[in-house]
Amino acid sequence: MSIDDLKKESIPFKIFNMALILIFTYIVIQSWIDTEMSFKGLYDGWGYMVEYMQGNPEIEGSSYFPPNTNTRDLTVYFWAMVETVQMAIIALLLSVILAVPLSYITSRNILLILVPGKTAFHEILRRALYGFGTFIANIFRSVNELVWALIFVSAVGLGPMAGILALGIHTAGVLSKLLSEGNEAIDPGPVEALTSSGAGFIKILAYAVVPQTMPHFISMVLYRFESDVRSASILGFVGAGGIGFYLFDKLRGFENGDVCTILILIIITVWILDKISAIIRKRFI
Repeated sequence: MSIDDLKKESIPFKIFNMALILIFTYIVIQSWIDTEMSFKGLYDGWGYMVEYMQGNPEIEGSSYFPPNTNTRDLTVYFWAMVETVQMAIIALLLSVILAVPLSYITSRNILLILVPGKTAFHEILRRALYGFGTFIANIFRSVNELVWALIFVSAVGLGPMAGILALGIHTAGVLSKLLSEGNEAIDPGPVEALTSSGAGFIKILAYAVVPQTMPHFISMVLYRFESDVRSASILGFVGAGGIGFYLFDKLRGFENGDVCTILILIIITVWILDKISAIIRKRFI
């Protein structure tokens, strides 16, 4: 490539790039207007927010500060938080079981390993598997956890099981997308070497795909676990167990001292999990 060609490629002010910038700018401005976003509104409402957090002096416990430090209540909230983490753990296990096969059939390069062949039948089969996997994954992640929780509460009743199923389904959809992107970014060299030696798809996956995708897999699973803990914290709003049940109950009762205690507990838990995740990432990635 000549110097002139390099100069042309490095020029940012191309018609296509400028058109994209203009379109993006228009979308942002129009969205800002249509959604009635306003820094002035936030500034004007700041006093009301502070007043809400200060609570009513005549109503005990209506202020966020100081948080409730009653030992009996702290014990209840602690075990509810433990239940929330347990929900996230089981949900993560279910999501991984669903997401791994979904990520394989939604990765075009992995499909070539699973369904080798260049005939019309093989091509149609690969497209069918890809379309089916993408459709299922899109359904799983497009529906919010709260909506899934409402659906499963109607099926299995109130309690942690509904929350686990809701988190597991939604996370499976998100995780399958994240993992498929990692699958499609692998180096094809080891795959081609094993394929040319006549190895079956199980050996190719075990020795050429998994070793390359494992760091990405661990990183994404840990990320989703942290997200699941945060999500599980509000599933109690619809009766799906965990600390969210108490959070919703105290919010409705304007017992804001308890709300503050629960929020602090959630923040501390997520912080601890983040530190543990960092240690695991440092060890395996």
